[in-house]
Amino acid sequence: MNFLSKKKNILYLIFIFLIISIILSNIATSIKLGEQKKLILDEFDADIIIPDDYLTINEGIKKAEPWDKIFVRSGVYKENIIIDKVGLEIFGENKQNTVIDGGKTEFDAIKIIASNVKIQGFTITNACNEKEELWDISGVKICSSNITIKGNIISYNKLGLSVITPVSNLTIADNNFIDDGILLGNYLVTYTININDFLHNITNNTVNGKPLYYYKNQKDLTVQNDAGQVILANCSNITIEDLYINNCDFSIILGYCLDCTIENSTIYDTNGELFLIKSDNNTIQNNIMINNLHGVCIDFGSSSNIIRYNTIKENNVGISILTTSHHNMVYGNEITDNVYGIYITGYKFRSQHNNTIFNNHVSDNYHGIVASKKSFNNNFMNNSIFKNNIGLRLNDESDGNIISNNLFKKNRLSATFNKCRNNIWYNNYWSRPRLLPKFVFGTRKIGNIGLPWINIDKNPMKRL
Repeated sequence: MNFLSKKKNILYLIFIFLIISIILSNIATSIKLGEQKKLILDEFDADIIIPDDYLTINEGIKKAEPWDKIFVRSGVYKENIIIDKVGLEIFGENKQNTVIDGGKTEFDAIKIIASNVKIQGFTITNACNEKEELWDISGVKICSSNITIKGNIISYNKLGLSVITPVSNLTIADNNFIDDGILLGNYLVTYTININDFLHNITNNTVNGKPLYYYKNQKDLTVQNDAGQVILANCSNITIEDLYINNCDFSIILGYCLDCTIENSTIYDTNGELFLIKSDNNTIQNNIMINNLHGVCIDFGSSSNIIRYNTIKENNVGISILTTSHHNMVYGNEITDNVYGIYITGYKFRSQHNNTIFNNHVSDNYHGIVASKKSFNNNFMNNSIFKNNIGLRLNDESDGNIISNNLFKKNRLSATFNKCRNNIWYNNYWSRPRLLPKFVFGTRKIGNIGLPWINIDKNPMKRL
C-alpha cells in the first residue's frame, strides 16, 4: 500500500513539474516574441506605428512627413493605398500576416507616385476587377524612380507589379509572386519609353514557386527551363525554350532585345502576354499559347521579328502588332477561337506598317484579322480565313494595304472596311468561284464622317 502511495506521489510531482515547465516555456516564448517585436521596432526606428498611432495605412501616410518610417503591425488592411510622399519606408511586421487587401475594386492595392519609397514585409492581394479596360490594376503600381519592393508576397491581383514609364533604378528583390508577376514598360499613361525603363535591380524573386529569371545586358546564353517568368532587358542572342508557364501575368518580356529565339514552350492562363517591346530580329516559333490576354504582342516600334508555326487559341487577342511596329512577318500559325485572331493597331494613332501576314490558318474567331488606326502598307496574303464572325476588317484610315490570294470561307461577313480610302484587293477566293469582280462594302472617310463606299477585287479566284 505504501509502495502504491509513493508511486502516485511521484507521478503527481512529475505531472506538476510538466505543467510548470509548459507554463514557463510559454512565458519565455511570449517574452522572446515580445523582444523580437521590440527589436524589429528598434531596428526600424519607426516614426509612425499602425494601428497604434493611426488606424489605417492611408491615414498614417497622410500624417507622415517625407522620409518617415511607418511600421505596420500584423492584420488585414482593406485599403487602396497611394504613396505620395518622398522617401517613405513602410515595413510590415510579418509578410504572411500583414495583409494589404485591395478589395477587388477599380484601384491598385498600392500606387507609388513619389520617389525613394520602400515597401517590405506584406502580403499584397485582391487588386483586380473583371472590367476589360481595367486590365492593369496592380498589387503594386510604380510611377516613380528609386523604389524598393522587397520581401513581400504579391498574390492574386490582376497584375502583380506593374511599372509605368518613365522610371529608373528600381530594386525588386526577394518577393514571392503567386498568380502574378512583373510588367515592365507599361507606356499607356505617358506614351514614352526608353531603355532605362527595363534596366533595374531584379533579384531572387519567384513566380508560383519557380524562379523569375531577369537578365540585363547579356548575350549568347540559354535560359533555364524551370522559369515562372522571364524578363530580358537589352539582351541579344538569348534562347528561351521548353518552358511551361501558367497563372502569371506577362510570361516572357523582351525589352530592347535583338536576335533572341523563343520556341517550343507552352504558355496558358495568364493575365498578360508574350511581350516584345522595342525589340528587333527575334523569332517566336513552335509555341502553344492558350487563354491569355494576348498570345503574342509585338509593340512600340519592334521590327523585323518572325512569328511562325505557333498554335494560338482561346485568347482575347491571338497576335497583336502595335504602335509603330513594322516589317514583322507572321506566317504558318494556327490561330483559332480568339476574340481577335490577328490585330494590328496603334495607340494615339501611331502608324504600324509594312508587316506581312501570310499562310496562316485563321478560323473560328470573332474577328479574324483586323488592321486599325492608320495601319498602312501591310500585306495580307495566302491566309485561310474560315468560320469567323468577320473575316477581315480595315478601320480608321488604314490605307495602302494589300489583300491578295486569301481564302475566305464560311465567315458571317468575309471582309469590310471603315473610314478607309485606298486598299488593294485581288485574287482572293470569296466563299465560291467567281467570274465577276467581288464588291467589298464599307465606308470612306470624308471630312470627319464615313460615307458608304465600295472596294473591288477585280480578279477574284475562279477556282481553288
